[in-house]
Amino acid sequence: MIRVGIVGLGFIGQQHFGAWQEVAGAEVVAVADKEADRVAETAVALAGNIGDETTLDLSGVERYTTLGELLAAGGIDVLDICLPTFLHADATCQALEAGYHVICEKPMALNIQECDQMIGAADSAGRLLFIAQCIRFWPEYDVLKAMVGSGELGRLRSLKFTRLSPRATWSESNWIVNPELSGGALLDLHIHDVDFIIWLLGMPPAVFSVCAALQSGGPKVEHVVTQYLYDDLVCIAEGGWDLPPDYPFEMAYEVSAENGCLKFSTSLDPTLTFYPTDGEPYTPEFEPTTGYVKEMAYFCQCIENNQQPDLVMPFSAREAVRVIMAEGESINSGQIVQV
Repeated sequence: MIRVGIVGLGFIGQQHFGAWQEVAGAEVVAVADKEADRVAETAVALAGNIGDETTLDLSGVERYTTLGELLAAGGIDVLDICLPTFLHADATCQALEAGYHVICEKPMALNIQECDQMIGAADSAGRLLFIAQCIRFWPEYDVLKAMVGSGELGRLRSLKFTRLSPRATWSESNWIVNPELSGGALLDLHIHDVDFIIWLLGMPPAVFSVCAALQSGGPKVEHVVTQYLYDDLVCIAEGGWDLPPDYPFEMAYEVSAENGCLKFSTSLDPTLTFYPTDGEPYTPEFEPTTGYVKEMAYFCQCIENNQQPDLVMPFSAREAVRVIMAEGESINSGQIVQV
């Protein structure tokens, strides 16, 4: 049984807590959050832009108000870090140095230097570090990855990825909309698609990005469109959290290829359809679960087998941050930026 501790029981921490309940061979045995009502026996439920809002039953779970208390108490095998982005590097290094494996919510960190610090700490401690880039495990994206890998789609022609959210107002003290603390929509939201594009197509040679802000004088990057300048195909990703409060969160992709078009959107029913060049449209089979559950089950297997998490190595998560930094440079300069 893999014993899990979670630090940070905000929106994403609660999503992780619920997902762990579905992972065979794992059990959340400890949680920590500086807000006392979040670690009460029946914790207050928090809403976000995806997933269900549910009250957490923390009875039987050790509860702390600091990370230091949780680490000192021991009794865990892996720490799941669901803290704000600006705390990722420090908390990760603390846990690794204390002798625990770490799963850290995306994005890995605010900058490349912090990413390298985390990788170095894992190497020094001889412990596993896994960055929760959940879209690599999301079932509908698994279908795309598999159809590209098998050659079923044929030569790729164009790819468009979309991730749109209502205004991000669910974080404590609104830290998430402060780009100095979260990296803004570019790093916090858009990085999902950046990471998947890298995994699917490899590192882009160059990027060109444009952006918009919600209001004059506010955070600069709240809606971004980027073209990834591969040699033999068109690839674009759009991400933004500047939509009205009642706008439904949407993640989507549309991939046109030699043998047809694969289209996915959480706003459609069915969400996933393949339109072959010859034949009738159909929905490819996929497991009806979430990337949260699949990524955690995968990392548990890595811990049990003492093997590196090859599906999301720490360096690849670092490279996603590096591409985001290149997009930011392109936005600021108005120029194509080499990656």
